[in-house]
Amino acid sequence: MILDPLFYTMAIPSVILIGLSKGGLTGIGALAVPLMAIVASPLQAAAVLMPILLILDIVAVWTYRKTYDKKTLLITIPASIIGIVIGAILVSQINTNLVRIIIGFIAISFTVSYWTSKNETKSQGHSLTRGTIWGGITGFTSFVTLTGAPPYQMYLLPLRLEQRTYAGTFMIFFWMNNLLKILPFMMLGEMNKSTLITSTILFPISLIFAFVGIWIVRKLPTKIFYEIIYILLFLVSIKLIIDGISNMISIS
Repeated sequence: MILDPLFYTMAIPSVILIGLSKGGLTGIGALAVPLMAIVASPLQAAAVLMPILLILDIVAVWTYRKTYDKKTLLITIPASIIGIVIGAILVSQINTNLVRIIIGFIAISFTVSYWTSKNETKSQGHSLTRGTIWGGITGFTSFVTLTGAPPYQMYLLPLRLEQRTYAGTFMIFFWMNNLLKILPFMMLGEMNKSTLITSTILFPISLIFAFVGIWIVRKLPTKIFYEIIYILLFLVSIKLIIDGISNMISIS
């Protein structure tokens, strides 16, 4: 078990964000690892959060099991598997901070385009090309930087799905995505008895806020739900850019 009190000052807010994200406020969980990484290494943070994510994924998938978009999953999941494989092969050769910065700027331009568009409520419809590109990028960034939500939202948000269908599709996709990452994380040696005990202690907090997130999604009108998700995506994108630039400066 991790005993450092400073660790928990960041770990508790992190698991709250993950709980809300798994409840349906998708994307906000992307802030969890960077937040916890303030007091721990990114790999240690990921090792603590991964068991929590996997259990919450089961809760989320069960909650939204009847509300998901099958076509989106059929397009994006195969592409994400390819992205994960490429990420696993190239992880030691990639400048992860540069990846964060690029994804951050793309996501910001995406949200700004939405806010300035006159056709913001019109669905773009499915696209095999766009779905394959963003699904692959999601798998890749999810593995090498632990931030797969922003690129996935860039395909999912323009579909303008009903909010529970949107949440269900997002949950099922990342449930499968996280399952594929278990073995690589174990091989990195970061998952151990200490991190698992810490995960067990933090899990009840995340579970409570997962149900809070589910309640919020059920109560929100669709338009307000999408406005919140776009704002969260914008804030996460800024965080990615700041983290990438600050890390590159500290390394140099």
